[in-house]
Amino acid sequence: MVTAIVVIILGVSVAIGIAIAKGNNKLFDSGAANKSRAYDFYEQEHTFKTIVPNLDKMLNALDRGILSQEGISISISKGANNLVFRNSAGTFTASIKAAGDSKIEGVHLYKFRVNQWKERNGIIEMSARMDSNVLLTAIEKAFLMLDFNAVVERTYVTDIKTKSSFF
Repeated sequence: MVTAIVVIILGVSVAIGIAIAKGNNKLFDSGAANKSRAYDFYEQEHTFKTIVPNLDKMLNALDRGILSQEGISISISKGANNLVFRNSAGTFTASIKAAGDSKIEGVHLYKFRVNQWKERNGIIEMSARMDSNVLLTAIEKAFLMLDFNAVVERTYVTDIKTKSSFF
């Protein structure tokens, strides 16, 4: 009896794992997420250097369909100088904010980072990692659509906040 229960639980776990992997591969294959992104990208601050004059323009170019499909919501704070993103699973929050102008005339700076994510056993939850990958990919595409010469610089951050869970 116990063996049958263990086999059933194992079978269900494998089926769920396969379904999640198929969903993730679909996101990678469609270009909604970047498969070659560094594993720890969520620990980096991404500084975009672009001629895009404000976040409103980027927000209008953002593929909200894929964000909605992944359950990622957007809220605007501090005028339109800061956008905050959350996924419906509650496993991550991220933001992008205007960071002023660069030393080059006409080039503006925007800083994106995953501010908080949920961990399980010391590892970022897959929903947080995939959803933040989808979000960053959408933001990169939006900036590149508006400015083909946009550049992004990545630096690791040290003031990271996580939420741990055993289940």
